[in-house]
Amino acid sequence: MPLRLACRPGVGRRRAGVDSGPGGSTCRAGWFVSRVLAGGLPRLRAALTAWLWGQNTRLVLWLPVALAGGIIAYFALPTEPGGVVVAGGVLACLASLACRLLWPDRLAVRLGAGMVGAGSVGLLLAWGQAWRMPPFPDLPRRAVHLSGQVGGVEVQRLADGTQVLRVALRGVRLEDGISIGMPPLRRLLSVRLQADDPARPMPGDGLRVRALLSPPAFLDMPGGYDAQRRAWFAGQAGHGRALGQATITPARVGGGVAGWLAGRRHILAERIRTALPGARGDIAATVLVGADGAVDGAMRAAFADAGLAHLLAVTGLHLAIVMGLVMVVLRTGLALSERAALYWPCRQIAAVGALLAGCGYVLLTGMHLPAQRSLLMAGLALMALLAGRRPLSLRALAVAATVLMALNPEGVTELPLQMSVAAVMALIAGFDALRPALSGWEHDDMWLRRVAARLAHPLVASVLAGGACLPVGMAHFGTVQPWFVLANLLAVPLMSVWIMPWGLVALGLMPLGLEKLALVPMGWGLGVVTWLAHLVAGLPAARIGVPAIGNAGLVLFFAGLCWLCLWGGRVRLAGLAPIMLAVLSPWLVARPVIMLAPDGRMAGVVTAGRLLTGPGLHPDPFVLREWQRVSGLPAGVLPAEGTAGQVACHAGACRVGNIVLVLANRPPAPGLCRGSVLLINLPGTWGCDGVPSIGRFDLWRNGAYGIYRQPDGGLVVQTDRAVRGARPWVMRPGGAGLPNLPLAQAE
Repeated sequence: MPLRLACRPGVGRRRAGVDSGPGGSTCRAGWFVSRVLAGGLPRLRAALTAWLWGQNTRLVLWLPVALAGGIIAYFALPTEPGGVVVAGGVLACLASLACRLLWPDRLAVRLGAGMVGAGSVGLLLAWGQAWRMPPFPDLPRRAVHLSGQVGGVEVQRLADGTQVLRVALRGVRLEDGISIGMPPLRRLLSVRLQADDPARPMPGDGLRVRALLSPPAFLDMPGGYDAQRRAWFAGQAGHGRALGQATITPARVGGGVAGWLAGRRHILAERIRTALPGARGDIAATVLVGADGAVDGAMRAAFADAGLAHLLAVTGLHLAIVMGLVMVVLRTGLALSERAALYWPCRQIAAVGALLAGCGYVLLTGMHLPAQRSLLMAGLALMALLAGRRPLSLRALAVAATVLMALNPEGVTELPLQMSVAAVMALIAGFDALRPALSGWEHDDMWLRRVAARLAHPLVASVLAGGACLPVGMAHFGTVQPWFVLANLLAVPLMSVWIMPWGLVALGLMPLGLEKLALVPMGWGLGVVTWLAHLVAGLPAARIGVPAIGNAGLVLFFAGLCWLCLWGGRVRLAGLAPIMLAVLSPWLVARPVIMLAPDGRMAGVVTAGRLLTGPGLHPDPFVLREWQRVSGLPAGVLPAEGTAGQVACHAGACRVGNIVLVLANRPPAPGLCRGSVLLINLPGTWGCDGVPSIGRFDLWRNGAYGIYRQPDGGLVVQTDRAVRGARPWVMRPGGAGLPNLPLAQAE
């Protein structure tokens, strides 16, 4: 029997079959609630169950999402999970498997068990990967002689355009008199050689040099880019700067396959630059043989502002072009033979040949991690093709993402995997949704519609991939390139049909010494792309600085993107709401008003729509870049005397509202502490009576600081160590790691 709710007389209209309230009137709200409680909940449950059964084929697509959620949950924990949490994860996996076997016909049980099990597996994978890595060593803070074996060589271009070599050394031994008898480091050590050093090491060579070492850098902002976490999972111990020329001991067997490939790569890059001098040759050497650091900073900035930065690195786009061209050539060649066309599996042969060509291209270009990920995804797609399945589908993407996360769980937090998954998922789901309309236009009687359908494919692909990657770029770079659709619409087809085909022909002609015949036409196309990049980069608002999307906003964006792409029907449109909320989140959350670098040498104040830094006129470029990424504001310098916005500076001290910021080591001015609620004294140790203070020792102990102002005028102080918590990759104050002693390593 429906429930009754009292209503005022004369309110509402009388409905047949519904009890009235006092005065003969019926309350609409009461009627609705009574109907829901009487029979609405079972109907809602039945409707939800029917909808889930209709989406039954898509439920498996959410397992990689749950796996990624478990990995993210591990990295979001404030402290390292202990044995109880790990045991709970194992029990959750076993319980989910048991529920799946005991109740296979219960959809809710299947869905819940699968999500819980996948999330638990993700957490355990990330935990196991973190504890599999060796601890950070305690590097000396003085110049030392070191020796090790070259594992990799990278060309790095400095801000002034100078090219230097950065070598990755493994098995490093420190020769400072104190470290005698210590075992070699178990992590890689990156050392930058001097610009005038004539040494040209190859992988496998021995190298000895005197260098000044540094541990992985602390965060410049609480919750910002974590270089220590990346170094932990990459197996890096730190970095160093050579103080003298290096001594090379050539490998006895030529450095093995890695050394031989590095030598071939260097020779091919020089031949490409000889045949195609200038910036065109640098770009050609980058995309054909993976030459690192070949393109100068100004050119990279222009390509980045135009949204074409992905063309200056070996990415999935170049691999897809190479494999697609090889597959087309092989299948066309086999089709010319009547016997092969009738009796041979031409499609499968072409697919295997394309996969082998992709493997060769990845080896030739240096086996960069993004290229390896793209090769894995391409291999899975070709396996689906050989099995007679759709090579490009959401299921294939789910399998590829699962394999990538299982091999490298930490990749979930990095830019390459996020960009790849977002772009591919948007392309597959978008073209699946638009296929009926595009197919109808492609077979229409009007030639104009057929031409429009053909032209719409690259435009739709650029919009889908660029739009999906836009929030990811906002999170990692704090910038937006609104003209990326225009640039990619012209540059990507040119790269596909002209530049890369001529590049592959040039590689084939190199044994004959005729590579210039193909490199010159390739250079024409590169010239057009370069002109286009500079043209688009020069347009108004080509590069807009925006506040970076936080980690929570990025998770919200991917949740909305997965909802939009993985479900079917109109319910998928509900995913647009979290996507829009994630994009707007930087303007909905509070920004820091004062930021302090972890070394205590730099402070930043946000005022009047600008980021002012001090002391000095030349701030640290790396710290400034991170602060601008977080704030999205143009940079300036704190005045030595006078005011700027809400900041008033005098005699080496600035007052920001009720906060005092001391930049110079001078005695306090009279009345400086009056009315202040917080004192920040970077160089000195004195304070104000009864006023909380932040000094150099606090920064050494707690890392970077971020100070936020609440609407009521109160202050919220965040520190790097409080945000990251106690995790294996969070180094002790001062960057101290574990001493490189046998007993310490055993512990």
